[in-house]
Amino acid sequence: MNIMSIEEVEVAVVGAGPSGLITARESALRGAKVLVLEEHKEIGLPNHCAGLLSINGLGRIGIPLNESYVQNKVKGARFFSPSNLSFTIERKEAVACVVDRHLLDNFLAKQALKNGALIKLNSKVKSVKRCNNRWVLEAENYGKVKTKILIDAEGASPRILGMTGLKTLGVKRLLRGFQADLEGVNVDPDYVEVHFSREIAPGFFAWVIPLNKDVARVGLACKYFNPRERLFRFIKKRFKKAVNEKLKILRFYSGLIITCGPIEKTYDDNLLVVGDSAGQVKPITGGGVIFGGTCAIIAGKIASEAIKSGKTEREFLKRYEDEWKARIGKEIKISLLIRRILNKISDKSIDRVFSVIIEEEIHRDISEGGDMDLQGSSIIKIFRRRGDMKSLFMILKAILFH
Repeated sequence: MNIMSIEEVEVAVVGAGPSGLITARESALRGAKVLVLEEHKEIGLPNHCAGLLSINGLGRIGIPLNESYVQNKVKGARFFSPSNLSFTIERKEAVACVVDRHLLDNFLAKQALKNGALIKLNSKVKSVKRCNNRWVLEAENYGKVKTKILIDAEGASPRILGMTGLKTLGVKRLLRGFQADLEGVNVDPDYVEVHFSREIAPGFFAWVIPLNKDVARVGLACKYFNPRERLFRFIKKRFKKAVNEKLKILRFYSGLIITCGPIEKTYDDNLLVVGDSAGQVKPITGGGVIFGGTCAIIAGKIASEAIKSGKTEREFLKRYEDEWKARIGKEIKISLLIRRILNKISDKSIDRVFSVIIEEEIHRDISEGGDMDLQGSSIIKIFRRRGDMKSLFMILKAILFH
């Protein structure tokens, strides 16, 4: 386009990750003229995600399982305490799949394009300014764009969001994650591993996600320490051999992980914020694709309704925040409380909590009634169903007095 001209669209999405692409897909499906601006030259790269997603969650956000981005399916998870106590949560059938995010994001882009959205790569948005009930964006290698509604889907460390006047999460509140695809590991392909230890991953955990029995995605996250150094130490501890001792690194991934909850406000005049930019992430595990996708569907619907009705002011767009909070707000609040407890307890307390879970067979109830996406709510429901306040008291005692 002519660099001096201003293209006009109805919905401009900044960021072509899952949340941005799903928002574009849903808006375009309902007839809106949609433009997606992505700063990188290729969709899905660089990859920052562990790629473990619930099968039920994928279905809810319109992602099928019979595509090439599915690398493996798992039916459970094995949890390990600092002293190597362990329990397993599992189902008879697969409950989650491991995906290649590069391929998944490209699939979502095809969905958005099929519905009529336009996607422009290598088009980093440099500035945004609100003028006459519109947002005017200026993008590298593209020029200026005027839009009735701006969707911020930049990711965990948004730049443009700060220019709109809304508060961001702030990078200092985020964790740094580092992971590698390792070949030669000899793992059970049906089970994910989750390892808790402040010595390994203070403030979070380490994970082993099998792609098959010989290859696994191994990673961890922490806040104040070097995650790369800690990952190599964890690999040596877990597999009894270091990298290059029959362990081959196929690729590295790194990124920021959100566990601190959403931003204060996810809408304004002519503006919606979705996905990691909004902090719509599971506080316990840092997973954002399913929650972000859920909110993106709502954002796409509300944006298209606003365009059709001509009501693009904050009073109408508040419906977006009301709807996504009605869907996942309670879960985020419960999970935030659990995350804050996990951030503070010692390794000795974690061991004691594991002992209670194993002795009281709480893990069996979680296997039967747990929900991978509604983690906090599932825990509360299980204790209520058990009518077992004694076990809950024992866990709280282990946390508070050790």
